[in-house]
Amino acid sequence: MREGHRANALLVELLLVILFFMLGATTLTELFAGAKHKSLQARATNNSMMEAENIADDLYGAEDPEATLQALGFTREGEAWKLTQDGYTLTVSRQDEEMEAGTLRTYTISSFGDGQDLFSLPSTRYIPKEVSP
Repeated sequence: MREGHRANALLVELLLVILFFMLGATTLTELFAGAKHKSLQARATNNSMMEAENIADDLYGAEDPEATLQALGFTREGEAWKLTQDGYTLTVSRQDEEMEAGTLRTYTISSFGDGQDLFSLPSTRYIPKEVSP
């Protein structure tokens, strides 16, 4: 009877060891899945930031900004322009401020990803009015 009791204790110990290994494996799996999700989110944010900087430069130097946005693949949705890429959506909105000597044109490039606003990047250009002599 003493040997049966010892075999049962060994079986319980083995079951506890297996339980702890399973708990550890589950925790590590969740940890690595979360890390992969954060990595994909960071990659989308970085890619959208680089794309937004390029678009801001293109809009600053463009004679016809709407044609530039169409050439970059944006589609017009109301007052804004949208472009959907891997993991993020870029939105470009325009705001003009008329002044005596010209127009201050501001394009705001916003990035949305994973259900949240990632960032907004303004691109401003002053367009002087032609002055008659």
